[in-house]
Amino acid sequence: MVTLPKNPATGEAHPLAVLVQPGVVPLDLVIPLQVFGPWPAYVSESLGGLKTPYRLDLVGPGTAVGDLLQVGNVQPLSRLADAQTIVVPGTSDPTAPPDPATVEALLVASKRGARILSICTGAFTVAATGLLDGRRATTHWQWAPELRARYPRVTVVDRELYIDEGQIVTSAGVLAGTDLCLHVLRTDHGQYVANTLARYLVSPPHREGGQAQYSSERPERRSELSQTTDWILDHLGEQLTVERVAAQAHVSVRTLSRRFRSTFGVSVMEWVARQRVSRAREFLETTDRTIADIAHACGFGSVESLRVHFMAQTMTSPSRYRSTFG
Repeated sequence: MVTLPKNPATGEAHPLAVLVQPGVVPLDLVIPLQVFGPWPAYVSESLGGLKTPYRLDLVGPGTAVGDLLQVGNVQPLSRLADAQTIVVPGTSDPTAPPDPATVEALLVASKRGARILSICTGAFTVAATGLLDGRRATTHWQWAPELRARYPRVTVVDRELYIDEGQIVTSAGVLAGTDLCLHVLRTDHGQYVANTLARYLVSPPHREGGQAQYSSERPERRSELSQTTDWILDHLGEQLTVERVAAQAHVSVRTLSRRFRSTFGVSVMEWVARQRVSRAREFLETTDRTIADIAHACGFGSVESLRVHFMAQTMTSPSRYRSTFG
């Protein structure tokens, strides 16, 4: 079990290492640096002066040259011994076998309980250790067939943005790495902290891991759906049904359901429930409103309904969540 500080204001910095391998993909490398590295003044000021709760190191088997860049200040692999979280960015040639010392270091880290995150084709490096055997994992959809063929013991899911298996979390291609890192930040330090950083990054504050990597809907259809989701978010506290949402969107229930399933990977009402829990989390973190009041404001019919949905999505109760992040 990974030990995490309860509060970024008072807890000790969480040691986090970003693995830098030859041919590292620049964007895959930069994303965790932006989320887990030193926060800009806007973010810290918005959080009451809080600094990043992570102590970040670049770690690798040697001087790493990626596409169009050379990465300096890379610490030796021995530094992984201190890391509680290890991020594995993708490489330009994921079919090239990883350095044996890197594989061994990841195995040792995993055995002592370190959490391992892979971005894009970084899943190939993690799979080479055997740590993904028997687990669900994702990668860039273009490389999913290759990952599946090379590592048949891994259940490769090629449509999800990220998959959280507890100690190991994998993400899809490139920008899905932002969703993964924000998901981890949210898990560690709550919704409000993650949303504040997401606003600075001009990133959606919370895209569920089960959301599709790409959608077959035409761009104008996605735009129409965006208007619908905005309307839902403005009316979360009201009684919502698929029929009411479809009427607001001026489409049939069948068409609306198909678009939600294609874009988000869930039904309309599943998406609504997730947004209600997301709003409840922020209320629990940032206000003193009673749980009954929060349940009503978020559209849950009762405290029990809030508790059931909250537990299903966060694996904890609203009161315990508030005691941790409030």
